Amino acid sequence: MALFLIGTGISFDLTLEGLEAIRRCDEAYLETYTNPVSAETLSMLEKLAGKAIIRLGRDKVESPFLVEKAKTKDICILASGDPLTATTHITLVLEAREKDIPVKVIHNSSIHSVAPARAGLQMYRFGKTATLVNPRENYKPTSSLDVIRENLRRDLHTLVLLDTEPQPMEAFAALDMLSEFDRAIVLSSLGYPDEKISYGKIDELKNKELGKPPFTVIVPAKLHAVEEEYLATL
Repeated sequence: MALFLIGTGISFDLTLEGLEAIRRCDEAYLETYTNPVSAETLSMLEKLAGKAIIRLGRDKVESPFLVEKAKTKDICILASGDPLTATTHITLVLEAREKDIPVKVIHNSSIHSVAPARAGLQMYRFGKTATLVNPRENYKPTSSLDVIRENLRRDLHTLVLLDTEPQPMEAFAALDMLSEFDRAIVLSSLGYPDEKISYGKIDELKNKELGKPPFTVIVPAKLHAVEEEYLATL
C-alpha cells in the first residue's frame, strides 16, 4: 500500500526506475492537464508497462481519489516533468503522509531546468517564473507581466509558462501578451524530434514559424557574452 508519484520528463522520457514502478503498481494513472499526451504515446507506454494506464482529470487528481486508493493498493500517478514542481502534487504527498501512507517520488527532467539549458542561459540569472493564462470571461490576470517587469528591473531572465487549459496556448498569443518587451526566446516541443528554438525581437518572431505546442517562452534580461554567442547560433 503506497502512493508513487512518477515524473514523465519534458518529453515523456520515463526513467528506468519510473517504468519499473509502473509495472509493480496495482493501478496506474496519468494526469495530462499540465502537458497533454497523445494516444500513440500512451499506447506505447502501456505496452512497455504491461498494463492499462488511466487518464485522470484534474478534478480527480485534486480530490481524495488517489490517496483513498493507496490505502489498500500500490497506486502510481504519472505527472508531466518532475512531479513536485506542481503544488497539486506536493499536496498529494502531504495528504498521503497524514494518513500514514508511504510515498515514493521518482523525479525526472523539468521545464524549469531544461528550457534555460537548451536556450544556453545561465540558471542563476533567472528570477521568479511567470505564467500566462488563456483569457476567459471575467478572468484576464496581468500579474505575470508585473513579474517580468520586476525581473528585468533586477537584470534577471524570466521563464514564462503558458496555460494548457482549455487548450495549450499558442506562441503567437503569448507574444501578443508580451508585446511590451523587446526580445524573447520561444521553445517548442522540447525534447521531441521536432523541437524548435527561436530567438529575436518579439515583433519579428510574430512573423516566423515557431513550431507547435507545447510552447515555453523566456524573456531575457541583458545577456552575458557567452549567452549572446549561444543564442546567435539559433
